[in-house]
Amino acid sequence: MTQFKPTYSNDFTDVSFVENCIKLWQEGEKSFTLKTSGSTGTPKEIILSREMLQWSAEHTYAALELKNEHILCCLPVTKTGGFMQLIRALVWDCPIYFSAPTANPLAELPHLDFTITSLTPHQVNSCIAQSADQLNCFQNILIGGVPLGEKQAATLLQVAPNTAFWETYGMTETASHIALRKVGIDKHFQTQTGVRVTLDDELLCIAIPELDFFIKTNDIAKLHDDSFQILGRSDDVINSGGIKIHPALIEPEIKKVLESASINRAFYVTKKNNNELGEKAVLVIEGPPITDKTYLLELLKRDLPLYHNPKEILFVDQIAYTDTGKIKRIALE
Repeated sequence: MTQFKPTYSNDFTDVSFVENCIKLWQEGEKSFTLKTSGSTGTPKEIILSREMLQWSAEHTYAALELKNEHILCCLPVTKTGGFMQLIRALVWDCPIYFSAPTANPLAELPHLDFTITSLTPHQVNSCIAQSADQLNCFQNILIGGVPLGEKQAATLLQVAPNTAFWETYGMTETASHIALRKVGIDKHFQTQTGVRVTLDDELLCIAIPELDFFIKTNDIAKLHDDSFQILGRSDDVINSGGIKIHPALIEPEIKKVLESASINRAFYVTKKNNNELGEKAVLVIEGPPITDKTYLLELLKRDLPLYHNPKEILFVDQIAYTDTGKIKRIALE
């Protein structure tokens, strides 16, 4: 007897999309088309084979040692994170509840018997602040989209000790994650069974031999004995006077400096053309300008690695995000 059953919140608007995908899957459709997040430019269409989707769902089930699942889908179902939850429910033959994506998707749930969900770090922050008890009701929570901060990770382990949190690494082309990092246990990403990773000019290459799949990513990585670490995207790297600055590596340090100055705002690091250095690092902070930018720049220069400090601070009314929670980094002219 099948256990698969989709249900929906009253404000969920993509019921027709879900029902059509279910129909196509049950009819044996061989491929599905999704769009990338658009965090580094215009979203592009990616065709995913049924074989890849099935492989991804089955390997997640095995890696997390799951059974008798009930999925909460609170990410956009037309994007990879939400779509793969639908595919998992179909492959795992389990119930799934679709709710409209919000900053705090756990605030108004009809019940708390869900076992697994996927969240963005932005949603995690809101849930920590407003729905910490609900976080503790899940057995497993996947976290993806952008890297999980050290402070976030420590807080999660404190407020929800009964839940296993998994930081994920993957992309639309790989039908969700190909590697997992168990928060509080693993230091770096552990690849799924059957996945091979190599480096080509510092860029991570992913191979899944049984699917005859290979992709060279734009992610700069470092390989360890049985794991790997993402250092940042190649198109985000700032070449400042011959020094390569990786925003993903210095942003956690910048966050500490900002918090020490009582600045708790969204921010990111981008690049700007510079006659002397070629490119310079610019810190973009959301919200009204602060009075003493010079002092803040000096703090950053003191606490960041040599030559890695931003040379300019720019304030914007609002930082733009993709619908999967990724910052839209804008290189400045």
